[in-house]
Amino acid sequence: MPNSTVDQLVEECLVGSQAAWNELVRRYAPLVWAIARSHRLSRTDCEDVSQATWMQVVKHLTKLRAPDRFAEWLAVTAKRESLKHLPRVARHVPSGDSTAFDRRDESAPDPEAAAVGRDRDTLMLRALRDLPPRDQALLGLLMCDPPRSYDEISVELGIPRGSIGPFRARSLVRLERRLRELGEDVPG
Repeated sequence: MPNSTVDQLVEECLVGSQAAWNELVRRYAPLVWAIARSHRLSRTDCEDVSQATWMQVVKHLTKLRAPDRFAEWLAVTAKRESLKHLPRVARHVPSGDSTAFDRRDESAPDPEAAAVGRDRDTLMLRALRDLPPRDQALLGLLMCDPPRSYDEISVELGIPRGSIGPFRARSLVRLERRLRELGEDVPG
């Protein structure tokens, strides 16, 4: 299964192969997670979005017309599920003992540094979310922990191993351009 193309995995899933399904989830779970996190959702909310996304895949996999574009389709599905989840998150208001919110963790960075870091991260995630789904998929796979090899990425995205470096470079140029459009100074 690890050497199967996305097309093959989708076809095998359609005939009921659990191994093919497990491989699809293994390959693309980091992409779904990265998209959910780009919407600033908590870990629990990301788990909910991930589950909802995979449920949509199960329900609609037979309607997928271009199995080779599975990553793009999955990215759009994860983005939609994340957006549907946002209003639910906004309704939750913490209650109970408010002293838990008053204590400051001395090992935490100072509030100003934390705010600057959050702003930078938010801007980076926004720029990443604005990229084409294939760029999001590649950059997500390159950033996952543990890192994926170029061979694994080649199989997962269905692109030649030798094309990953140039494709990565073009994706990073598009990300840098988008960051500049959003007003962020990018080191040269």
